Amino acid sequence: MADIKTESELAAHLEAEIQNATGHMNSELSSQREDSMKYYLGEKFGNEIDGRSEIVTTDVRDTVEYIMPSLMRIFTTHNNMVEFEPEGPEDVQMAKQATDYVNYVFNRQNNGFKVLYDAFKDALISKTGIIKHYWEQRKDPVKESYRKLTDIEYQSILANDDLEVIEHTENVVNEEILDDLGNLVKPKSVSHDVTVMNNKIHGQVKVMSVPPEEFLISRRATDIESAQFICHRVKKTVSELIIEGFDPALVESLPSYSQSQAELNEERLARFSYDDDSVPPDEGMGANRQVWLDECYTRIDFDGDGIAELRKITKGGNTILDNVEIDYIPFSAICPLPIPHKFYGMSVADTVKDIQLIKSTVVRNILDNMYLTNNSRYAVLAGQVELDDLLTSRPGGIVRMRSPNAVTPLPTPQMPPDAFNMVRYLDQIREERSGVSKMSQGLNPDVLTSHVTAGAISAATESAMQRVELIARIFAETGIKDVFRCIYQLVQRYEDRQKIVFLNNKFVPIDVSRWKEKLNCIVNVGVGSGNQQNKMQTMSSIMNILNVLVQQGGMGTLVTAQNLYNAVSEFIAQSGYKNADAFISNPEMMPPPQPPEPSMDEKVAAQKAQIELTKLQLQAAELELDTKLKQQALELKKREAQVDFLIKQQELEIKKQKVDQGEMEIALETVQERPVKIGN
Repeated sequence: MADIKTESELAAHLEAEIQNATGHMNSELSSQREDSMKYYLGEKFGNEIDGRSEIVTTDVRDTVEYIMPSLMRIFTTHNNMVEFEPEGPEDVQMAKQATDYVNYVFNRQNNGFKVLYDAFKDALISKTGIIKHYWEQRKDPVKESYRKLTDIEYQSILANDDLEVIEHTENVVNEEILDDLGNLVKPKSVSHDVTVMNNKIHGQVKVMSVPPEEFLISRRATDIESAQFICHRVKKTVSELIIEGFDPALVESLPSYSQSQAELNEERLARFSYDDDSVPPDEGMGANRQVWLDECYTRIDFDGDGIAELRKITKGGNTILDNVEIDYIPFSAICPLPIPHKFYGMSVADTVKDIQLIKSTVVRNILDNMYLTNNSRYAVLAGQVELDDLLTSRPGGIVRMRSPNAVTPLPTPQMPPDAFNMVRYLDQIREERSGVSKMSQGLNPDVLTSHVTAGAISAATESAMQRVELIARIFAETGIKDVFRCIYQLVQRYEDRQKIVFLNNKFVPIDVSRWKEKLNCIVNVGVGSGNQQNKMQTMSSIMNILNVLVQQGGMGTLVTAQNLYNAVSEFIAQSGYKNADAFISNPEMMPPPQPPEPSMDEKVAAQKAQIELTKLQLQAAELELDTKLKQQALELKKREAQVDFLIKQQELEIKKQKVDQGEMEIALETVQERPVKIGN
C-alpha cells in the first residue's frame, strides 16, 4: 500500500475498505442473516401454492424466545453482573467500589438490560451481537433567562465561557442625580434582563447495541482486537453532529443521506417488513437533515513515522470530519456458536431453519389432507346437478339433482401416521440441537407421572440446560467481560472529579482517580432454570452447617459475622432478590458494637468506686491547696524580709550621706579660716 499523505487519499482508501467489507457482507452473510430474520418472523418461504395450506411453523422464534429468558436470568441473577478482583489486600475496598460503580454505569446510566437483550437476540438470530462502548462528550444547549440582575451579576455571566448571551435588556432603576454645582449626588442604577444559551459540556460512558447491518469488518479479521479495518455506518442529524463538537461548516457541507446501500440492506428491510411494506425515507430539513456517517477504525501510517497506528476517522461522503489516534476499538462481539479462527460463527437460527422448513412442509400436507377429508371432492354428471348448491358446503345444505347418483364422492387418501411421528421427530432434533426441551421449559406432562423420580427430572433438566449455559459462558468470556473492562478504563480516564452516587442503598463518594490503572474482572454467570433448585439446596445445606458450627461455639473462630452475611446474601440472590441489604445488614458497614449493659451489683460497685475516687481526689486537692498556702506564706515572709533589708540598707545609706556631708562642711570651714599667702 502506497503512503497516504492527504485527506483525499485517506478518504479514497477508506472507501475502498468499506466496499471490500460491504461486498463480503453482501455476498453470503447478509443473505443468511436475512433468511434467519424471515424465519424468526415466520414469513412465507415463497413456494406457496394457491388453494393449499400456507402455514409456517415458528421453530426459530420459539427456540430463540425459549433461550432468551434463561440467558437474561443467568446474567441478571446477581446484583453485580461483573466483579473486579483485587491484586492485593490493599485493593479490596477499591475493587469493591469499582465493582459497584461500573455495574451502576452499565445498568443505571445505560439501561444495561435493554443493551444485553438486543445484543443477545442479535447473536441468536444474526450470528453476532455487537456492543459499542465509548465516552460521549457533547454540548447540551439549554436556554436560560435571568431577570433584574445587578451589574456584578451580569459581568459574571459575561465572564462564563459556557454561557452565550443571546438577549440583553438594560433597565434604568434610578436616574443620575446632580446638585446645583453639577456634583454627582446619586449615581444612575440599572438592572439587566438576560437570556443565555448554556453550552455546558457533558460527558459520560455510553453503551449501546449496534444493528448487525451497520457494522462492517475486514473479511480478513478473526476478532475485533486485531482487525485492520472496522466501520460503523450510522445515520445522524446535522444538529446531533454539531452538538457532538464537529465543525458546523463541515457538517453543513455533507450531502443528505439517500436510500443508500446501508439503508436498503436486505437485513434491515427484512426487519422492518414484518409490519410495514417498506422503509420510508426520513425527511428532514435544516438542523434535522440526516446524513450517513462512516465511523472508521483502521491501522494505518498517516503521520509518516513508518509505524501503523490505530486511528478513528469519521467521514461523510468524501469529507473527513475527524481524524485522531486512539488506543482501543470501542466494540465487543458475541456469538453463540463461534467457529475457530473466524469472526462470524453460527447462530441458533442457523441450526433450526431447516427444521422449520421441513416441519412447515409436513404440517401443510397434514392440513391439506384434513381440508380434503372434511371437504371431499365429487364426481358430477354434467347437467344433472345444480353446481351452486354443491359448491355451497354447509351443514343441512340441499343439493338439487335431476337424476339419482348424479354426485359421487371421490376417495381421499388418509394421511399416514408416520406424518405425525415425523413432526415429533423434528421437534426432538430441534431440542437436541438447541438444548431447549419441554423438560427445561417445564412443559413436559410426563414429569407428573409417579414413575419419574425427582432425581431423573433434575438430571434431565440440567442436561437440557447445558447448551444454554455454554452459550452464556461464551458470551461472558468473549464479549461481556470486554465491555465492563472498557467501562472501567473509560471512567478512570475521563471522570476527573469526585462524585456522590447512590449505591447499595446509600450515598457513596466515588473518586476514580485513586483506582489502579487495570484490574482483573470476572463475570458472575448465574444459574439457569435447570440447576437453580440444586444450587438452592446446596446453599441451604451450607447454611445448616454454619448454624451447627455457631451452636457448637464456633462463632468468632470457625465462623464470623461476615461469613454468615455472605452465605445469607448468596441464598437471597439465588432466591431471585438482588438487594440482600434490604433483608440483612453487612457487618462491614455496621458501627462498632456497644459494650454490654452492666448488672446492678456492677453499677453499685462502680458508684462506690466513683465515690471513693472522688474522696481521694478531694483529699489530694486539699493537700495540694494546703501546700500551696504554706508555700505562699513562706514566699510572703521572704519578701517581707527582703523589703526590711532594703529599707534598713536605704537608712544606712542616708546616714552615711549625712556624715559625709558634715565632714565636708567642717573641712570647708577650716579652709576658709586659714590665711592665704600671696607672693614669695
